[in-house]
Amino acid sequence: MRAFMRLLDRELVTTPATDNLIPHENIYPDQDAPIIRNHTSGGCELALLRWGFPPIPNQRQPITNIRNLDSRWWRDVNRDWLMDPAYRCLVPFTAFAEPVRDSTWFTVPDRPVAFFAGIWRPWQGDRLAEQPGKSRRARENRDWELYAFLTTEANDLVRPVHEKAMPVILHDPSDCLEWLGGGDKSLRLQRPLPNAALEIRAAL
Repeated sequence: MRAFMRLLDRELVTTPATDNLIPHENIYPDQDAPIIRNHTSGGCELALLRWGFPPIPNQRQPITNIRNLDSRWWRDVNRDWLMDPAYRCLVPFTAFAEPVRDSTWFTVPDRPVAFFAGIWRPWQGDRLAEQPGKSRRARENRDWELYAFLTTEANDLVRPVHEKAMPVILHDPSDCLEWLGGGDKSLRLQRPLPNAALEIRAAL
């Protein structure tokens, strides 16, 4: 991660929670995961946030991905989180799978880590939280930091597995910097990764 940050010419700031972070083997919605966001020092911060924006009114499930950027929900209700560089983030991954029964894993060849184009926001509300000494989580009403990431139409490699969508994937340093810079122009990055830039891994 630090090697990639050097390509961005950004210092990576960590916290006690992320200073010696153990790699996550699998990450699911409504769990904590590492993200990279802009830091007030001018560098980037590695932080642990909860996957899933607050649900749409009258629904219970958190919003894990963002597709229709022209909808009122994103252009009006959540515009600040979408456009402000302070709330842009990169979600690192080594491989991803679509949520189907027989998971097919995808990786970006020759890249030890790539990123989903994400946004984050603070939120106060009720979510599941780890309980000391207990294996099961319990609901707690408190302050959270939440993230979600953009999706786009599926490319030819992903379409047989998930015909409607795939994550917006960034691996070029200039694209990562453009995304972190915020604003309307950077939304052009909501596009499928070229077929040749992705490969299938049968099992990981």
